[in-house]
Amino acid sequence: METGVNPITKSTIHNPQSAIPAVALFLASATGLIFEITLTRLFSLYFQYHFAFLAVSLAVLGLSLGAALGRFAAPSDPGSASGKDLLLTLIALSVSFPLAATIMALLPSAASVLPYAVVALIPFVLIGLFAALAFARFAPQGGLLYAADLTGAALGVVAVLGLLTVLRAFSVIILLGSITGLAATLLAVSQFPLRRYSFASLLALLASISLLGLNLVSGWIDYSPEHIAGAPRDKTMVAILQNPSQDARIVYTAGGPFARVDVVETKDPEAKFVFTDGGAGSYMLRFDGDLERVTHLRDSVEFIPFTLGQTKRTLVIGAGAGKDVVLALLAGAKEITAVEVNPTMVKATRHFSHYNGGILDRPEVELVVGDARTFVERTPDQYELIYLNLVYTQAAEPASQALVESYIFTRQAFRSYLNHLSPDGHLAIVSHSALEGSRAAITALQVLADGGKPLPQALDHMALLMVPADDPTQRTTVMVLGKKPLQDAEIRTLAAVANRLGLQPLFLRGVFELPFAPLLQGDTLEEFLAGDPTYDLSPTDDDQPYFFKLDPGLPSPVRQALVIAAALSAALLLLSLWSAGPVSNRRRWIGLVIYAALIGVGFMLVEIPLIQRFQLLLGHPILSVATVLGTLLLAGGLGSLVSQRWPEGHLPRRVIVAALWVGATALAYWLVLPALVRGLLSAPLAWRMLATIGLTALLGIPLGIPFPSLLRLAAPYRQRVALLWALNGAFSVL
Repeated sequence: METGVNPITKSTIHNPQSAIPAVALFLASATGLIFEITLTRLFSLYFQYHFAFLAVSLAVLGLSLGAALGRFAAPSDPGSASGKDLLLTLIALSVSFPLAATIMALLPSAASVLPYAVVALIPFVLIGLFAALAFARFAPQGGLLYAADLTGAALGVVAVLGLLTVLRAFSVIILLGSITGLAATLLAVSQFPLRRYSFASLLALLASISLLGLNLVSGWIDYSPEHIAGAPRDKTMVAILQNPSQDARIVYTAGGPFARVDVVETKDPEAKFVFTDGGAGSYMLRFDGDLERVTHLRDSVEFIPFTLGQTKRTLVIGAGAGKDVVLALLAGAKEITAVEVNPTMVKATRHFSHYNGGILDRPEVELVVGDARTFVERTPDQYELIYLNLVYTQAAEPASQALVESYIFTRQAFRSYLNHLSPDGHLAIVSHSALEGSRAAITALQVLADGGKPLPQALDHMALLMVPADDPTQRTTVMVLGKKPLQDAEIRTLAAVANRLGLQPLFLRGVFELPFAPLLQGDTLEEFLAGDPTYDLSPTDDDQPYFFKLDPGLPSPVRQALVIAAALSAALLLLSLWSAGPVSNRRRWIGLVIYAALIGVGFMLVEIPLIQRFQLLLGHPILSVATVLGTLLLAGGLGSLVSQRWPEGHLPRRVIVAALWVGATALAYWLVLPALVRGLLSAPLAWRMLATIGLTALLGIPLGIPFPSLLRLAAPYRQRVALLWALNGAFSVL
């Protein structure tokens, strides 16, 4: 479990039956991590990507509350207890998983994340309660239980990737009920005083298995976009399915650890929509290989970058369902490298190869399934056009995707693109609005300025066109950046196309320059951006890769979450300090209270940035979560085991050493990790994962020392230890 561990003692197992509680804890701990990561998928599907980290907070809070509750519920003499409370908790956990899946699937609205969070919190509380009771009830086997706890959690991190590949998220959660039902049955049968409860545990097991089988056949418990209300605006699939005029229906669904992909048919027989997590739509065109049938695409905004000279060698970033590949073929491209990060998208596109002409497997196409930044950093090739067309299509309004990490739109990414352009090549970005297009243009200008190009001359390389529309979400923009200054013929071509298609130039040298005129007159980018502080259009960086965060300040959901977390933390802090009244050593108790709060804050201020930083290196959020979290669990467990061997009198001094280790390492990572990550991007995935594991372990080992040391130091306060545990969890959430 994530939030720390109980003190353990060495023990020798004399009875084979004593291994069963360890097996039960192993399974419960594994289900907790599987549930946590599965929730990140569901929250991304129902709400928006940045709610994925809410699952981490729920896990920390639930496990802490459950463990604190276990401290109150544990019998004063564990050795004489029957263990009924332990078994009943496990049975309740077995029931809670399918119940949580059913309730979340049937909730009628996605307007608020709160009901989903409350339902999801219950299994975490029960896991924390079960673990606390297990350590209390089977104290002589503490070493075995502790090993089972950590090993189960680490296995869960790995297993969830496979489970989400073969099952949909809700079915995975129901399966967790079967796993914990099996654990309850084993525990009941193996422990003599509990055998009379075997029927109840077996009933919970069979109920979960039956529900899982029913759901696999019927799909009754699942995401239902046709019926859910209050979905965010960027969940375009919901709007299309609920629009009677579209006559839309889902004809194919594929899940995976990265995202859910749905193919939607409408009345239009010439195209299908392909949605990632209900948004991020891509077009799949009816295509039989006859380019004459798709010549109408020459009159589309997306085709504009293909009109500027040679496109024989084209790199398409975000291939989606293949429309951009069709555009490249229509422009005469002979060598097309198509990069798509989501293997489920590729699977869906290939499923309809009879409809799209096998677009991703044509002889002109080299398909790369992986992260675009990683590919660009590794490839030695150069291209005449690097093309990004609405690579992320969920940003329906400013700040709706404020916390989506977009490493393909940072200064470092643009620099790599320019390095892989041929001398006459172009970088083209088609985005949603003038705001996003302007931010892409400003980021590109910053890269040229970083390379020594004065801004007035840098503007000679760039053109920016926009589709005028009353709806800001429909103001598609096209930004073109040449490796060398745009030639007069290219500018005339862009002006002619803009006039023919009714586009508004936002910047076209010699044609329309007004929005960027201050830069031509000598303003720096900082001065230019300060002239209109309404939106944040500053260049994005790998250290803050939030390209779609256009509103200054914290996004509203984050502010609200901070207020709630701060209120909870403050209440628990005051309660803990107030309880120091009757304590004999008041100063010591207050010190432990502050210590518990700081551990909670410090651990998360290391874990979350590590996940964010290594996302760039590993190429996808869920892979980063799994690798960093699994490593922290095992490395933290190793640190905790080492600290258990230290005499209690040595703990304060050695905890200080561990804290200094964490601080020094974190400072070193702040200085060198950005460059190190970029340097490793060209390495094979196996080496990048090994580097992530090693770098995380250097922090994980000392991070595993403070919390169990806190519990040992607080042992004289008995029941008040529960407050420290809860306080640690609350400040972790904060």
